Amino acid sequence: MIENRLVTPNSRTEQYPRFSEEEYERRYDNVRAWMDSQDLDVLLIYGNGGLLGGNSTNIHYLSNYSGMFMTYLVFFADPDKSPTLYCGLSNHLQFLAEISVVDDIRLLIPDPPKQLADRVDEAGLSQGNTGIVSLDPRYEYSVPHDHHVELQSRLEGELRDVTGSFVNEVHSVKSDEEIEWIEDAARYCDLGMEALAEAAEPGVTEYELEAALKNAYLKEGGEASFTFINSAPMAGAEPGAAITWKEPSSRTVERGDIISTEFSASHHGYSSQIHRPIAVGQPPTDEYQEMWELALETYENMLDALKPGNTARDVADATAPIENSAYKTYDVMLHGFGNAYIHPFIGTPSSNYWPGGDDPLTEAWEFKENMTVVIQPNLTTGDETKCFQLGTAVVIREDGAEVLQEYPVEFVQS
Repeated sequence: MIENRLVTPNSRTEQYPRFSEEEYERRYDNVRAWMDSQDLDVLLIYGNGGLLGGNSTNIHYLSNYSGMFMTYLVFFADPDKSPTLYCGLSNHLQFLAEISVVDDIRLLIPDPPKQLADRVDEAGLSQGNTGIVSLDPRYEYSVPHDHHVELQSRLEGELRDVTGSFVNEVHSVKSDEEIEWIEDAARYCDLGMEALAEAAEPGVTEYELEAALKNAYLKEGGEASFTFINSAPMAGAEPGAAITWKEPSSRTVERGDIISTEFSASHHGYSSQIHRPIAVGQPPTDEYQEMWELALETYENMLDALKPGNTARDVADATAPIENSAYKTYDVMLHGFGNAYIHPFIGTPSSNYWPGGDDPLTEAWEFKENMTVVIQPNLTTGDETKCFQLGTAVVIREDGAEVLQEYPVEFVQS
């Protein structure tokens, strides 16, 4: 027999960050209003670790807990019915008790779908309408297949996936408290970038660069997120060698290299991001300087386009300097960020992101005050021997975009 092993009640210790009670009341009220608009009685919210904790973002939003493994949150439209947080590993129950704002904590195993269906039945809602909130709506996946089959057989009401609506309507606009945490994450990114620029000299490995930047913010209380660091010669690189989006390797940095960067740091599940190129031991070559000026022009255009009421098309139009050049883009130029990697995803035809690909959510996007996004103009030569990106996290204010990082917008020279 498996027992909960939870002896200590929810102690709500002060050792872990937590939003105010008023903030959680606001979120619960908003989610319940959204559930009413969707004609839902129950939400089954699924999480399972992942990038930036992104596969647990929706659970973290309502519970303050981001699981590294399978987790479910059962949430009810009726405010008199308390939510229940299901933990995937029994040895983590005590941690949940200390960090979660949800008091009813239970063990998910054995037989997870039975546990969930029993909880819905316990609330008298097995005949009600149940919404599933899973992971990233772009990939069109939901809860595990066996769970879905069992839930369908046990729950008599409608069962449907509402992930896209939940992610894009419920938490794309941030509260002031959330923005404060994203600002903390931006400060960690600044610390990491400063340490990286100082460490970037001939003879160090990419592993050592990663250690320097992460140590700079981990010791201040930041959380490590993903880190892309890539080094290659500014002149004479092999095709593909300079492509930015690689994890650090054992390669040793040399004089005349470019170090391209993209990394995020987090404050308790809320993240920021920064991108700067670094020229090692000498100024940028003429072509890299030309690429920088093109990236900077695009960056400034995109900042100008980020105003409440503007659309994804307005931002896509702002990428014209790169789109109309001889260079191509490899990555999205803008994406939603903060507590998750979310819509909109705005790129160019060459990057396979909208408007190069079919994405109706981005196509219909309208920016609103207090949305947080990352802008990251990137460009690559046609032969893929040169590449970098420039970027930062911003919050959209009433009068336009506010950059959250303080690190200078420059082609860094070490």
